[in-house]
Amino acid sequence: MSLIDPMQKNPQKWILPAVIAIHLAITLPAGYYLNIWVDEASTLYATEQGFWTAFQSAAAEQKQAPLYFWILSLWRSIDGSIFFARLFSIICSIAAIKLFSGLASRIVSPKSALLLTAFFGLHPFLIWASLEIRVYALVILLSVILLRLFFEAFWQNELAQTGSKLRYPHVWFLFAVIVALYTNYYLGFVIAGLFMALVYSGRWREAKRFSLLMVVAGLAFLPLVFEVFAEVRSKSSGFQEARTLSEGIRTLWHHFLTFVFPTEIYPEAEQSLVSYLRLWVMRIAVPIGAGIALWKRHQITTVTKALAVIVVVIGLLLLVSYFILGSLYIHIRHASVLFVPLILLLASLATDLARDLRSEKRKLLAGAGIFLVLAIFAYSTRVIYPNMTKRGDWARVAAFIEQNESSGQPIVLFEAFDALALPYYYRGVNPILPDENYFDFGLQAPSGTAGSMVRQNEFVIAEIPPGTRSLWLVVNEICATSEACRPLENYVEANYTIELEKEFYLVKVYLLKAKTQ
Repeated sequence: MSLIDPMQKNPQKWILPAVIAIHLAITLPAGYYLNIWVDEASTLYATEQGFWTAFQSAAAEQKQAPLYFWILSLWRSIDGSIFFARLFSIICSIAAIKLFSGLASRIVSPKSALLLTAFFGLHPFLIWASLEIRVYALVILLSVILLRLFFEAFWQNELAQTGSKLRYPHVWFLFAVIVALYTNYYLGFVIAGLFMALVYSGRWREAKRFSLLMVVAGLAFLPLVFEVFAEVRSKSSGFQEARTLSEGIRTLWHHFLTFVFPTEIYPEAEQSLVSYLRLWVMRIAVPIGAGIALWKRHQITTVTKALAVIVVVIGLLLLVSYFILGSLYIHIRHASVLFVPLILLLASLATDLARDLRSEKRKLLAGAGIFLVLAIFAYSTRVIYPNMTKRGDWARVAAFIEQNESSGQPIVLFEAFDALALPYYYRGVNPILPDENYFDFGLQAPSGTAGSMVRQNEFVIAEIPPGTRSLWLVVNEICATSEACRPLENYVEANYTIELEKEFYLVKVYLLKAKTQ
């Protein structure tokens, strides 16, 4: 009998458990400590009244596919806490890491698959998704599942066969497609990319089978079709800002940079030195990489080409969404559907291009890459949450108001949407306003101008009770960086003086006292 532990014989087996352990070591304490921001408050608001309320209102109020909200309402029936709501996202990410490991091992070598899994599992974007009470971690998990089932059902002959073969992969793929469409409409972009990969590769029999499955999926999706059209009309109605191809491509370029070489997931207005250096490194590296790929194009496998088609189709459909809905709907969080395919594409392409390199050179490049990734991941993870807080810093805002308030001082928030977040922390004696119509406002003029949010300004002003002698006003960063709050500011300047003010992360708090007449 050998006295050597099997894990010691093959230390690579430790990598996947270690990646999961590190991911949990980061996300569990942060998930408990971090305050919510307003998008998370919106999810809590949609799911705190039980499944039936979520079933009736999720799509209408959130203007998103409803399945995540239905699931989370059931999940929160066990425990309604903020941490427990975040725990669902963390579990989704852990499942994604495990399944991604198996998917990667079919596309690249076993050793490379473990390194790729570490890249994926420790990526700051996945950590960010784990800490969101939003759908994004589930979207990433479903992206992995769709790709894994797609390759098993339609693309087996050119992939490494690892693990046990799944029975009825086409049935499971169909089920995953239906779940994906009910979870996030943008996952339809992944599905479109999978179909185009079959067409591009000339797999006509598989493409026909895929099409038949999509007919069934389309029939299952019929109950949501009219809701989708209503949501598109709602999001594209009213004032529409000018959209340009260059702006859309610039936004997608930023997402590409974040997924490949992350610095700040949500960069500040003033670019950091690290982000600036990253930009120029990638401006040099991308053309060089493209040139090498063109030079060695005969080495590129059909799997890599298929992944490239999937990525291109997703990118083009995100660009189409930009022109239909505007830049608000292709933020980095919406591009989570691109995250998994892009990482797999670049790994597969690197494997193809490095095939003729000597072993020593590959090891040297791998070592340098590991060192760079560890450094940039450490930086990016550290700066995701300045001062360990999310946008709005609502826990500290609530504590500050409670320490300085008196009764008869209503708390008024701009934007109205922000009034969803403060109640989860505030335990004082004053009402929080607005207390309705959180989702009702869009733009009326170009973003940032004095006329851009006139209706919302007027609504918030009208929420101030008549005769109020003292009140708290809480405004978010849009008031500091633009003229969008000008009507509200004019009203305050005409009727109140500032008694106290305090700045928090992307929000500012004022105590106002009415001017004597």
